[in-house]
Amino acid sequence: MKRMLSLVLAAVLLLAGCAGGNQSPNGGGEPVHDGKEPVKMSYALAEPVYPEFPQQPQFPEDGDYDAWNEAYQKYIDALIALRGEGNHVTEAEHAALTAFTAKSTPLVLAGQEGKNAIYSPLSLWSALAMLAQCADGDSRQQVLDAMGADGVDTLQDQVEHLWRTLYTDDGMSTLILSNSIWLNSSLQGTYVQDTLDTLAQKYYAGAYAVPMGSGEADQAVTEWVGEQTRGLIGGEQPVVETKPETLALLVSSLYYKAAWQDEFMPERTETDTFTGADGQESRVDFMHRTEDANFIRRDGYQAARLQTHLGEMVFVLPDQGVAPESLLQNQEFLSRLEFYGDACTWGEVQWSVPKFDVDSDLDLMEALKAMGVTDLPDFDRADLTALTDLDAFLSDAKQLARVKVDEKGVEAAAVTIMAACGAGMPPEDPEICVMDLDRPFLFIIRTQDVPLFVGIVNQIA
Repeated sequence: MKRMLSLVLAAVLLLAGCAGGNQSPNGGGEPVHDGKEPVKMSYALAEPVYPEFPQQPQFPEDGDYDAWNEAYQKYIDALIALRGEGNHVTEAEHAALTAFTAKSTPLVLAGQEGKNAIYSPLSLWSALAMLAQCADGDSRQQVLDAMGADGVDTLQDQVEHLWRTLYTDDGMSTLILSNSIWLNSSLQGTYVQDTLDTLAQKYYAGAYAVPMGSGEADQAVTEWVGEQTRGLIGGEQPVVETKPETLALLVSSLYYKAAWQDEFMPERTETDTFTGADGQESRVDFMHRTEDANFIRRDGYQAARLQTHLGEMVFVLPDQGVAPESLLQNQEFLSRLEFYGDACTWGEVQWSVPKFDVDSDLDLMEALKAMGVTDLPDFDRADLTALTDLDAFLSDAKQLARVKVDEKGVEAAAVTIMAACGAGMPPEDPEICVMDLDRPFLFIIRTQDVPLFVGIVNQIA
């Protein structure tokens, strides 16, 4: 039995205005369900229905390979039909996502030297996509420029292509993007219905109305996040604390679950020393495995990857004396982590991977300003008229994340909160790459070359 790798990602965008009423919000239709028990349906105005995903047949234990081949072909045919022609991420869209990751990562992780830091570029990108739809004028253009999008119509196509490309729920692996908008139930006539409709149709966003500024609202959002992320985010502590002046919440989540292609054997796990960025030593359990694979060795670092059935986790080990943060200052660094052609070497990779559980809390506001999003944080210049006729501005932006790695795989979660107020044969003597992660290192989690997480591990308790 293959071990499972799980990744959960959630993004929350909080918008608040400076006026209120006491009646129901304008909203969009009857709840639509996909057969699953929804959270707090008394709040639901409308819910998206995800297409039923074909189930991958289990490899036969009885040796009936003909039947399995037939079932697997049916699965592939159904998968192709689900994806649909023209719904895949284009080369230009992928380039834009890669450029966004390269530009935003060093800005977001600035000032984190010596700390554990985890950043999800896709989480921030998803939050910004919905924000662009809600903004207008120069405020919208600044968000589009930061994302590398030509316009909201282009962005809507990109969201659709990304959703169709990544969506997976075949019984063995799962990757689901979920969006929602939460409206202030005490406000009336403040929301632009066309925008709500666009969020529903183009962003698969469910719509809910809650009494903002109450524990009831915070709990409802937290429970929704918990349901979408299968319990990896959204526990006893609320994911967001709303205020009475909160106008709307835009929530985007990503759930990822896949199996290692080759699992770590628990009996090979041994305790050894990890030396942190501050020189402190800690005793940590290290997982071990040796395999023939491609690796990268360049001035300042070496890198290798662990494959899953739905992507890969790339580990980057800097040379002694090289801080992981310094590698990210080169915007070409992440795009150069390609494991094919002359960029890599085939040989023997000797893995020694620590089991770890790290988290971080990143303030995104300064990074957004550095990316050119300067109007929305300014009350006098912010333009959110595509969503509301109230005066509103972006007052806070941060991302919370956590990553756990053990023999079973990796579990990761992130929540972004933006608050607005008022191969070939090996040689006879193969090259050897020793990936002994006993000092600060980098990791990247990605699928189909779409970056989900970029993390720095400087300390392991």
